[in-house]
Amino acid sequence: MEKISVGDERMSEANEKKTGADKAAPATPGAESAAEISTASITLPSALGAAPTQASLAKALATAQQHHAKREFEEAKIIYQLILDFDPEHADAMFYIGAAMHQMGETAQGVERMKRAAQLHPRAVEYSHNLGLVYEAIGDMPAAIACYRQVIANDRGGHWHCTLAKQLTDAGQLDDAIEFAREAMILLAPHARGIAHNQLANALLLKGELAEAVANFQIAISLDVENAMMNSNYVLTLNYPSQPNLAAIFQEHKKFGDKFESFVPRMYFNPLLSKARADANANPARRLRVGYVSPDFNNHAVGKFIEPILAAHDTTKFELFCYYNKSRVDDATKRMQAAVANWRMTADMLDSDLATTIQNDAIDILVDLSGHTGLNRLLVFARKPAPIQVTWIGYPNTTGLSTMDYKITDAFADPIGATEALHTEKLERMPECFSCFRPPSNAPEVKALPATARGAITFGSFNNFAKITPEVMRAWIAILARVPGSRLVLKNWCLDSDSMKSFMLNAFAQCGATAGQVELWNPNTSNFDHLNCYNLIDIGLDPFPYNGTTTTCDALWMGVPVITLAGVSHVGRVGVSQMSNLGLQELIARDTDNYVDIAVALANDVPRLAALRGGLRERVRTSPLMDAPRFTKNLEAAYHKMWNAYLLKEKS
Repeated sequence: MEKISVGDERMSEANEKKTGADKAAPATPGAESAAEISTASITLPSALGAAPTQASLAKALATAQQHHAKREFEEAKIIYQLILDFDPEHADAMFYIGAAMHQMGETAQGVERMKRAAQLHPRAVEYSHNLGLVYEAIGDMPAAIACYRQVIANDRGGHWHCTLAKQLTDAGQLDDAIEFAREAMILLAPHARGIAHNQLANALLLKGELAEAVANFQIAISLDVENAMMNSNYVLTLNYPSQPNLAAIFQEHKKFGDKFESFVPRMYFNPLLSKARADANANPARRLRVGYVSPDFNNHAVGKFIEPILAAHDTTKFELFCYYNKSRVDDATKRMQAAVANWRMTADMLDSDLATTIQNDAIDILVDLSGHTGLNRLLVFARKPAPIQVTWIGYPNTTGLSTMDYKITDAFADPIGATEALHTEKLERMPECFSCFRPPSNAPEVKALPATARGAITFGSFNNFAKITPEVMRAWIAILARVPGSRLVLKNWCLDSDSMKSFMLNAFAQCGATAGQVELWNPNTSNFDHLNCYNLIDIGLDPFPYNGTTTTCDALWMGVPVITLAGVSHVGRVGVSQMSNLGLQELIARDTDNYVDIAVALANDVPRLAALRGGLRERVRTSPLMDAPRFTKNLEAAYHKMWNAYLLKEKS
């Protein structure tokens, strides 16, 4: 479920700024203040029967922009349109009315207006840049990239190269992203190169070049010390190496917490306020207010795990709040929104403002669903706007925050006594599994074992390449060597380029693969087609030490058993949790040699493999992995346990 932040980074309180989601909104111009002008006071030339002047139109535009900056979109739109009535080719009015329409939810019409403005002034980089941000927000990556390329054609600024590198990374065009990030380093002043190193590191990580990615993240955070998102990217990357130093990784996470907690005021450590709140909350049976914070309330990996829980919550005992840190709205967003009484769109809020909103909502238990992944809000949690703060499902490690009270897990992913010292949070273990999965409703049917028709076994892994280290490659090649005629299929969203395919095939060749053993499949445009590819896979191979999560659930749902290797901490034990909850402990390896042996034995027992495939979807359907009502009851029991412990502590 992990993801890296490759966008505009949120800063510490000292230099906090809005993210890219805000940038389509115009900045307040330096003309008259909004308090001095309103739509009622503006006198447009037509009212006087006079021809418009540049001065009068400029005054009208300034007024509209001030309404726009205050999010008074309807008022702004009226004035922009009046300007366009006088001058249909007024590029600024055309652009800003398009931006306002997008922000009002009239995105299709708004985009057309913004495109027209960019056509009127093709060298105005702000038009192309902001139009690119809108395309990014609605998920049209090719159009966004085209806009950012247009920006660079007119302005060779290094910061624009970083923006394009970000978009190319998001689109899986990693070699191009690396090229533009390196060019940004040449164009930017030495002290300003942190963002370029960050973007370069993101692309290198997804390409699987871990050592160079870590080195560039270290440079980035040395240049931009107070940039929280760059620091998050750095600690996230430490989860990938094949020989992790767990104690050192924990210390790096803790350094993050110590650093950024020192920058912000805590909101829940006033003794008088705390006592007043405790007195008001003295009834432990009252309905608890639970807030979930995430940028992934959409058709995203995390969305597949949180959606069934939101729908299953007992709203007679819990009042739900969702703080959605992204502007994108899709069908999954709408379903989740319908299940939650209090929905907050927070993408354009500063961390300090969001923390205040959460405190004003009187949240009892605030749940982070991101950890150190992209667009996280850990600086909100550092402020402690709620008495109890919990991290869950979005990140397979500690946040490092002392203000994060609990982490939701289970005894398979975090065995009792094994990983407590690696967390700043108290581990709250679910009785079965730490997550619950909802497959897509339109998934293809599971077809017959492909080896039956092909006459040989096909192994597969659809994980990102950062997880496929040389150690993993060597283990997979050892499996192929012992299963005659077998092949390994790899597929992910970065394989839409010939250069990336050549890079990966060369990496496997260096680890001993022979020609034709490894096949690289292009990404699919639809989720149905993506899942249907599993109908050509016999056995799934889980990477290590960073296991798959959603990829494993998808494979299992499509009838593909997955071989996993038991690691020593959560990041390497997700597969243990999944297989144990399915009763498939025989697919859990204790070491690399055992991992190879299990895969080979299963591949050489085609009748067993066919029987396993035929019953796997039903096994998953009836397992704790998909029992949302049961999981949610366990989760709610954990919330009540946390709440009662808090009340007891407050009384004492």
